Amino acid sequence: MITRLRWRARRWFWNRFAVFKYDHNRPGTVPVPVSDRPLALVSLASQYRHIPIRRVLVADRVPADERQTVKRLFSRLQAVLYRIVPPQQRGLPPVDADARAALSAAYTSAHRQRFPAPLRPAELAWGPAWGPQRPDPDEGDPGAPQAVQRGQTVPDPEGPDLGVLAVASPFACYVTRAGDGTFTWDLRVLEAFEHQPGLRPLGAVVSFEKGAGNGGLAAVRIDSDAGSCTPSDPEWPLASRLAMSAASTHLSIVRHFGWIHLAAGGPLAVVTRNELPPDHPLRRLLWPHVYATQYSNDLITEDQLVPGGDFEGMFSLTHRGVCALIDASIDGFDLGTIDPDIDALSRGLGDLATPSIDNRRRHHAVFLAHARRYLERYYDDDGITADEAVRAWEAELARRVSGIGRVTASTVGVESVARLAAAIMQLAALEHEILGSGMWDYQLWTDAVPARVPTDGTRPPLDVYQRLVNANFNLNVHRTALLSDFSDLALNAAGAEAFRAFRADLLALQAEFDASPSEPWRMEPKRLKANINA
Repeated sequence: MITRLRWRARRWFWNRFAVFKYDHNRPGTVPVPVSDRPLALVSLASQYRHIPIRRVLVADRVPADERQTVKRLFSRLQAVLYRIVPPQQRGLPPVDADARAALSAAYTSAHRQRFPAPLRPAELAWGPAWGPQRPDPDEGDPGAPQAVQRGQTVPDPEGPDLGVLAVASPFACYVTRAGDGTFTWDLRVLEAFEHQPGLRPLGAVVSFEKGAGNGGLAAVRIDSDAGSCTPSDPEWPLASRLAMSAASTHLSIVRHFGWIHLAAGGPLAVVTRNELPPDHPLRRLLWPHVYATQYSNDLITEDQLVPGGDFEGMFSLTHRGVCALIDASIDGFDLGTIDPDIDALSRGLGDLATPSIDNRRRHHAVFLAHARRYLERYYDDDGITADEAVRAWEAELARRVSGIGRVTASTVGVESVARLAAAIMQLAALEHEILGSGMWDYQLWTDAVPARVPTDGTRPPLDVYQRLVNANFNLNVHRTALLSDFSDLALNAAGAEAFRAFRADLLALQAEFDASPSEPWRMEPKRLKANINA
């Protein structure tokens, strides 16, 4: 009884903390850039005590125009509270075997009043991952797939459709051609880093073959801690959970935080500030997409990465394992992967139907058209090639961020700079959202995408799941929308018109999406934020 009462009090406190944080986060405005002394890039470990990540470089300070003292103090308070009143408590029972019941208990009415509960993608079939499911779901259940109607029994299939998830989900960034007609998710890298006691290691390889006639994929083998198995083997549900847990863990820790925030976002913003004067046309073009990056990275680094922080508390790796994984994987980022055509080509996906990549292409076309149109208001090819600030910016980016040459390729003049600018917009506004809030409808279905897989076959405990729910909830706070009007940043009327044309193009793309059925994996302009901000 004492354990239950302590958990209720702890759970109430951290739920109220998450709701308070959501309520008091207001979208920021993007101010006109001002002069400031240059930022330096220094080791992350030199800026944060107890976070031994040395190969990652971060800004030596938060610029004055980004600084928000109250939010920073609140974030530091959260890190202190993690030590005083940890969100987790030993000895708690596991979450309910029914994923809908687990979500209903953790995602309270206070949460739902502020942000809708996750929808369950049809690809995350209802069982039998953790046991039998309840028949006859209530009408209006936000987690019930549309195919399940009142009065029917929820079917008992073989688990998530990994083949669909490989091409149409946030996890579509992993599938790579392995040979003629075969593809893989290769997440063996996670085997090398320290896991917490009692949890299965997450290194996994999923092998896919092309499906019959539709250009899609079908998972045919998983190699993991459960052994090597095929869909007909009894270990397949366990292997599927391990594969999805590996993908979810790597996506959140490495691709989202390690690559988008640290390897790319931070240096891109620092170089743009340092090399382009405040009244430079290119600085103004990029400003809505690089502003607030250092403040955001500083705000969340400590909460995520201190001992007892969110990553250690939600996923399978120890604190030492999380830090070592980020340090070891930081060089894996390549800006070329942000350009959807370059990415598809490098992964050998040219003849594969990939809805997630097609969605990226549609946004990238708008970003590239905007960059070209805007830059042509100020430059011709000779003029932009002769601009010393642009040359210095490109050279420093090439020194700090891998893949710059793959983005510009053989293009020259305005086209070269436009392609680089479009990749930066794509990274900050689209890719960041796909890998962050885009996980909302996936990561909270703990039967199909568990954050942890215990070795004894039990389900993850209540506290781990509650922390995962609150962390994902706070990824959906109100932030600066991409559909905002940024024309006041332009240097003249022609530039302002280019910004307004960009917004018009985004609204036209949104209208196209509105005319077709929604998809849980699909990003749309109305969901996107202008930059990496918290």
